[in-house]
Amino acid sequence: MRTARSFHRLAAGLVIGLAVAAPGGAAVRAREILPAEGRVASSVAAIRDQAALNAHYYLADEAALGLGSRTDAVLARYRTESGEALLLIVGYPSAAEAARIYERFGRDFFSGTFDPKTSPTIEMIETGDWAGAAAKGPFLIVVLEAPDRAACEGLLRRAEAKVPAPEPR
Repeated sequence: MRTARSFHRLAAGLVIGLAVAAPGGAAVRAREILPAEGRVASSVAAIRDQAALNAHYYLADEAALGLGSRTDAVLARYRTESGEALLLIVGYPSAAEAARIYERFGRDFFSGTFDPKTSPTIEMIETGDWAGAAAKGPFLIVVLEAPDRAACEGLLRRAEAKVPAPEPR
């Protein structure tokens, strides 16, 4: 029979286990990668799966980014000098998985000149907006839309700079 004390110990162990094995496999959560400058605080949304992302920004019918229980994703809107931009950060269990998704997503989303060995990628998309993506460590950083190249590149670079360097083994 479990006592209240053993239940609390079990619950504390589960909470500690969840913190250590957080989705994204990184000590840093996706929300922590969001740059503060220009962020519209009320726009920050946790993204659990493709349907949740599509409710905020339609990207695809299928799971283009592999979103799910093993990922940690967040979406935020930013004010820039020339308009608004939309930034998505996704944490994966490993850098290898982030790189794999970057390659797959890049081939589907960007033009035929996309090179998976080059990160970041920035280009004008068919709507006339600018989009960019980068894989850094276990994170995929995607500017889904920005009013100009400078806003896109700046937001992408600021987010990349917040990804911590991997710990030495």
